[in-house]
Amino acid sequence: MTIDVVAEPLVAAVREAWARARGTILMPSGFQLTEVTVDAGSLTAQVADPAGSRFGMRVALPNAARWEGRVQGGEGTSEHWALWSVIVPLMEELETDAAHRFPPDADGVRWVAS
Repeated sequence: MTIDVVAEPLVAAVREAWARARGTILMPSGFQLTEVTVDAGSLTAQVADPAGSRFGMRVALPNAARWEGRVQGGEGTSEHWALWSVIVPLMEELETDAAHRFPPDADGVRWVAS
């Protein structure tokens, strides 16, 4: 399958958004980003909470046309996408007792809805 977006900036943007949000009201400092990967048109982010429970979320990659000619930091940029399509939805799910709502898979990861 061909992916029509350059994934590296999106992976980097998720890592940067996580680093900026960590320790704020959006994201308590006890959570750790453990993995960010891209495969078959989706980005996967995995985190661990302070108790060691692992959570994952898969998000479809955006169409490359949406990112052409965008300036850094504005709506429609990889930074904006990372924050509003990955970080915020993931943390919203984790705030609602995700450890009890989502059963772990064979690898111990609890996959939350996106």
